[in-house]
Amino acid sequence: MVKYEELGYDDFSDYLLDFLKSVLTTNHTFNYFVNWDKVFEKVNNNRTEIYILNSLCKVDESNLEEEFKKIITKYPEVVSVLPSILAIRFKNNNKYLDILDEEYMQVETCDFDKNNFNIDVITKFSKQTGLLNLFNKIDNLYSYLVGTEVGLDTNARKNRSGTNYENLIETLLNRKLNDLNRNFGKEVFNLKSQDYVKNISRRKRADFIIYKNNQQKYIIECNFYNSTGSKPIEVASAYQELQEELSLVDLNFIWITDGSGWLKMVNTLKNVCPDIDYILNYNMLKDNFEKIIGI
Repeated sequence: MVKYEELGYDDFSDYLLDFLKSVLTTNHTFNYFVNWDKVFEKVNNNRTEIYILNSLCKVDESNLEEEFKKIITKYPEVVSVLPSILAIRFKNNNKYLDILDEEYMQVETCDFDKNNFNIDVITKFSKQTGLLNLFNKIDNLYSYLVGTEVGLDTNARKNRSGTNYENLIETLLNRKLNDLNRNFGKEVFNLKSQDYVKNISRRKRADFIIYKNNQQKYIIECNFYNSTGSKPIEVASAYQELQEELSLVDLNFIWITDGSGWLKMVNTLKNVCPDIDYILNYNMLKDNFEKIIGI
């Protein structure tokens, strides 16, 4: 059963109410929205090519195709930048696209490798996609590509959302453990992330493990749920099994979880509380960490 008394609550209802009242409704820190380092790294890696292509912004529309061919002939390295202007991101180091030609109903491969591209194919691609016309509509290709990369970076927000919460927990744990170590005058506790749990039958890597006197003591998993669904239920069930296994080898399990999704999954929380010793959100961990550690 959740050790609510150890955390200072008179009964389970008080514990549950405090958990629901104190969940973080978001884990979106300021650096969640845009990874500016990544954006400018992507753009600046092609700064020279961008400035070469930017010269097309000053070319009259009637001469645009001719000048475009001259540029990609003289500076073939600019061809690899063209997909980025259309917010196309290649995977697995590919540099080509298969495109269905609607007029002839056949697939055409467009290669953007500076050593393999076909001038006519690249020119057709640039005309048909509106890329050539775009050069007459903008004045600064560099600024345009910064905006494009910002848009592409939003796809990475889901990954940042998960790591943001882990980073938040890691920062808190390190601060708490450093304070304890200072009080002891030596390093009694230390924290490791993505470390393997010892002495259990399965190969299990935990989000965090707190070591006391160089021995694993507290196994920590953390999750953030903005919405409901089957995933939290599956995770909760898996953690019930993990708690049972850890108890057999004298290891403590702490599940740190947050998110407004829990406000609609109260029954799921109630169902797992009898089987897990510590289920805490960020605020409860912050306020009760020393009690859990036994200091």
